[in-house]
Amino acid sequence: MENEKWLVIGEDSRLKELATMLRSPSRTVFYKRTTVWNEELNKLVLEFQPNKIVLPILPLKIEVEQLYGTSQVKFYTGRLTMHWKQLLEKNETNCYLQQESFIWQNARLTAEGFIATFYGLEQKCIYGQNFTIAGFGRIAKMLASLLVKMGANVHIVARSVVQVSEAKAYGYKATNLDDRKWSIHDGIFINTIPAKWITESFQDYVPAVLYDLASEPGCLDIDADQLQTYVLLPSLPGKYFAHDAAEILCKAIEEEENC
Repeated sequence: MENEKWLVIGEDSRLKELATMLRSPSRTVFYKRTTVWNEELNKLVLEFQPNKIVLPILPLKIEVEQLYGTSQVKFYTGRLTMHWKQLLEKNETNCYLQQESFIWQNARLTAEGFIATFYGLEQKCIYGQNFTIAGFGRIAKMLASLLVKMGANVHIVARSVVQVSEAKAYGYKATNLDDRKWSIHDGIFINTIPAKWITESFQDYVPAVLYDLASEPGCLDIDADQLQTYVLLPSLPGKYFAHDAAEILCKAIEEEENC
């Protein structure tokens, strides 16, 4: 399509970088830094009339009853709430979070971002530290691999029998999360499970300091004040590696465009 108009939306620094990467002689790209879809954004869409809109990984808050000027727009999306799915049910959409190449590359950057965060907050070396990671999805696998290579001891806890068995096959110590045999007050706890699984009944099993890489919806089903330190770490790739994170997102979008 010639004379394409792209609108890139989001607060994450990678989105600003992405807007620059998407520009070409046949494309006009506008970047809007915001975390909400409000009347101001509706007005911008009506004035700019984009063909394509890129939404951030975390869903935008919605402060309007309907989206204006988007009936013929193709959306590139991250996570979507049910409300967002309803609003976009008549639009052509592509969820870049379903592209395996993007997911794994983003997981790698997330793992590296955690290492940077750990150094900054803990001011400790990785070598010899004990880490317990909840879940064994892509982010957990990338992070566990990095930590072990740096000399850390890694313990995986997960509800899925498949994930526990897989972690053991990789050579990690692994325990079923529901066994309640994994109190880790002497180590560092990292959550990667995207569900609110830490309830009152689990509170005695988690340490005073908890790092949460699964920012949507986060793992706490208790008040964060009940923990000494709860560190929610959304969008680590955009925080530490905005250009690299934008490159893998741009590649995912361009591959879809060329299909």
